Amino acid sequence: MKTKSTAMQLLAVCLFFACALVSNRLLAQDKNGHQLPTAKGKPTKVPYAHMALTAKYIGPAVADSNWYNWCASPIQGKDGKIHIFGARWPAAEGMEGWTGPNAEIAHFVSDRPEGPFKYVTTVLKSSMFTDQKTMWGPHNPRLEYVDGKYILLYICQNPSKETKQRIGMMVADKLEGPWKFVGDKGGIIIQTSNDSKHWTYQGAIGADNPAFVKIGKKYYVYFKSGTPGQMESKYGYAVADKLEGPYTLSDHPITDNVSYLEDAQAFKWGNKYYLLTTDNLGGNTGIYGDITLWKSKTGLDFKLADSKIAMGNILDYWGTAEDHKKLLSKPGVFNRDASGKLERPAILMLNGKPAYFYSSADLNVNGGKVSESYVFKIDWHDGK
Repeated sequence: MKTKSTAMQLLAVCLFFACALVSNRLLAQDKNGHQLPTAKGKPTKVPYAHMALTAKYIGPAVADSNWYNWCASPIQGKDGKIHIFGARWPAAEGMEGWTGPNAEIAHFVSDRPEGPFKYVTTVLKSSMFTDQKTMWGPHNPRLEYVDGKYILLYICQNPSKETKQRIGMMVADKLEGPWKFVGDKGGIIIQTSNDSKHWTYQGAIGADNPAFVKIGKKYYVYFKSGTPGQMESKYGYAVADKLEGPYTLSDHPITDNVSYLEDAQAFKWGNKYYLLTTDNLGGNTGIYGDITLWKSKTGLDFKLADSKIAMGNILDYWGTAEDHKKLLSKPGVFNRDASGKLERPAILMLNGKPAYFYSSADLNVNGGKVSESYVFKIDWHDGK
C-alpha cells in the first residue's frame, strides 16, 4: 500500500509540473504575441487578454453604402433592444467628411446584439448647435445610462479655430428623446485650459475622444489631449459633483502611454475600472493597431504595466489569408489602412457584464466603398 501511495504521489507531482509547464508555455506565447495572425513573429510588450484570443466576428453592425459609419456606441434599452448611437456622414464627402458640417450622430436599433441595426432618427447635427460659426460636425458619440438618465457625449469641431475640438453632453430620460444640451454653453462641458501651466494648454486639436464613468458620488469624463503635438496625446479626466457639471480638468494625465492612443471606452467590472483604447502605432502593446485594455483600482490612474491586448485587427477574426489577398486587390474597396486596424472600440454590457465588442475598421471586409461598424462576440473571462 505504501509503494502504491508513493507512486500515486509521484504521478500527481508529475501531472502538476506538466500542467504548469504547458501553462507557462501558453503564457510565454501570449507575451511573445504569436496567437493572432497579424502579430505573427512580433514580440508583444503586454500579454493578451482572453477576449482577444477568443473573440468571434459576427458581421456588420451599421452599414449603408450612402454613408460612412463610424463610432458605434451600444446600450441595451429598457425595451430590451440594443440601441446604437453612431457617427456618420455622406459617402459623397469621402473619409474626411467627418469633420464637416454634414456629419451627424444617428440612432440605430436592433432586436439582437448581432444586428442587423436599422436607422431610427438623427439625434444631433450641426444645425442643432447654438452657434454654428464655432460648432459643427458632431462626432465620437459615447452613450451611457446613469442615475436614471441617458447621456450622450460627443465632440464638435470649431471651424473658426482650425477644427479645435471640444466635448459636449446631451441628456434625456428616454433613448427616443427629447435630448437637451446641458449647461448654458450649447452643451460644451470640456475644452482645453487657458492656463499655460496646465497639461492641456494649447492642445494640438483640443480635447476629444470622451468616455464616462461614475466613481463614488462623482462624475468623470475621460478625454484625450495632445500637447505640444497630437502624437504626444494622453488621457486625463474632468470631474463634477453633478452630472450636468460644471466639470473641472485634472491637473495631470492619467495614462502613462509611450505611444499615441485614442478612442477610450470606460466601464467598471467588479471592483476595477477599465479603459479600452486604440494603439494606433503599436508602441504601447507592440502590435500595430491593436486595442489596449487598461485596468485601475481607482479609475484615476492607468498604467501600461497593468494593461493587456484586448483585441487584434479585424483580419485576425475575419477570413483566410486568401480572402485577405482578394479583398485588398479589389478596386474601390474602402482601405484606409490595409492592416484592418480597429478604431472607436465599444463594449456592450449585458446583465452587468461585457458581452459584445463593437468597432469601426479601416478596411471594409465586405468589399464596400465606405466604412462600416462591426460587432464581435467576446468572452470577458473577468478581464483576464
